[in-house]
Amino acid sequence: MDEARLAYARRRSVAQTAGAIGLVLLLVGALTFVLTSRQQSRALDAGMAQVLAMAEDVDDPPPGQFLARQRPGVDAGPEVTSGASPALARVLDDAVRRPPGRFDSSAGDDRPVRVLVARRSDGSRWAVAADLAPLRRQRGQLAVALLLAELAGLAGALVAAALLARRAVAPLATALTLQRRFVADASHELRTPLTVLHTRAQLLARRARTRPAESLTDQLDQLVADTRALGEVVEDLLVSAAAEHRPLPDTVVDLAEVAREVAASMTEYARSREVELVVAAPGPAPVRGARTALRRALIALVDNAVGHVSAGGRVRVSVQRRDGRVAAAVADDGVGLDPADADRLFDRFSHGGSGAGRRFGLGLALVQHVAQAHRGSVEVAGAPGQGATFTLVLPAA
Repeated sequence: MDEARLAYARRRSVAQTAGAIGLVLLLVGALTFVLTSRQQSRALDAGMAQVLAMAEDVDDPPPGQFLARQRPGVDAGPEVTSGASPALARVLDDAVRRPPGRFDSSAGDDRPVRVLVARRSDGSRWAVAADLAPLRRQRGQLAVALLLAELAGLAGALVAAALLARRAVAPLATALTLQRRFVADASHELRTPLTVLHTRAQLLARRARTRPAESLTDQLDQLVADTRALGEVVEDLLVSAAAEHRPLPDTVVDLAEVAREVAASMTEYARSREVELVVAAPGPAPVRGARTALRRALIALVDNAVGHVSAGGRVRVSVQRRDGRVAAAVADDGVGLDPADADRLFDRFSHGGSGAGRRFGLGLALVQHVAQAHRGSVEVAGAPGQGATFTLVLPAA
């Protein structure tokens, strides 16, 4: 739906921009044609007036023009340039009898002519007729040239409009992509903590019916801790949406302690799936970064492991230091994976073909994002039917 709307917006932007540019080109072309035609007409009139002013007889007019002279006091018809057609001679004969001025006429066979009439101080009247066919041919050629220029300009306008529309719609497409990504990330990040809370609340409600309230203190404290962790996840997501590329907090985090917290939080959830969750993080393992983000990454790895282990299986979380780095490994004895698919599993919305529950293919992508933000990496090991191990490797503080 969003892609269709973006495509419609892009097409509409192209049509509007090209239409506006085409209209401007049309107006400029029309104005150019009118001004050029007037200039050509004025040049023809000036040339005809010069011919009348300099003519001594009617026998040597410029090419394409014909002269007529009516002498004063002579009743005979006017003298007309030889070679003038009878129709043109009649036009000139009528012209010298008119008052001085200019008019357009036809000399037969739809031959357009322009006639200019003048009276000299000696009383003689002169008329010159110019063929308008060359002028109209020039106007036709000008119109064709302007039309071709309009079409070329319109084609260029379409290309420019398409580029401008793509550039204008690109930020909107980016915003929609980021919005979808944030919604998917938020949904995935909240799904596991909410599932853990729901499981713990169910167990508390069940035990409250058979045990005294004092024995539930530890469970209630853990429920409060899970709720606080969920609030931290929501806050972290909101901050990430406001500044996705913000620098990480430069604080020292004990990754072993975080692993123990995650295991304690998700033990009941794993038990509800009949999966044993154990943790081996004896010594401190300090790293620099955001505690909330690291907790999210380990929760995602444990959730992924529990989802791919059958009832009676086992998930082991271990943290240890090695060669100046800290490695947090989550191993399971579940369905395993094909090493050839290891890289693809980190793509967003990509997931394996097996596993319990509804898998959205976001957890491992988010884990890799957290690892890269902390200048670390995620290592994958496993084989089909022999379980899998995902190891978060970070620089030691």
